[in-house]
Amino acid sequence: MGTEDVIRAEIEKLGRLTPEQEDILYNISLKQDELGRESTNLLMEKVKGSPLYEPMIEREYLTYDVFNHGGKHEIACLYVTLKGLRYCIMFADELSARRKLNPAGAPWKRAC
Repeated sequence: MGTEDVIRAEIEKLGRLTPEQEDILYNISLKQDELGRESTNLLMEKVKGSPLYEPMIEREYLTYDVFNHGGKHEIACLYVTLKGLRYCIMFADELSARRKLNPAGAPWKRAC
């Protein structure tokens, strides 16, 4: 479990996630917050070795379970970890502003 100090030290050493990774992490964390511990499902082949997902898994911001109901495709059920949630909280103002809609579901009003 990463505390804010641990996350800041890691960011200092490894840098922040890319904007695309941060958006993915933030969106999954919002889904989990709204729906409980519900996963985001992707084909395992899209996750394993992916330059988007693999670094977040290695840094323990995301975790996953794998299931296969007898088919040929494995499904990765992605979850944001507590460390990943803390990362999102630390940068929430910046990450939230990147979204097209505000938390109430309306378009952002920009100051003129």
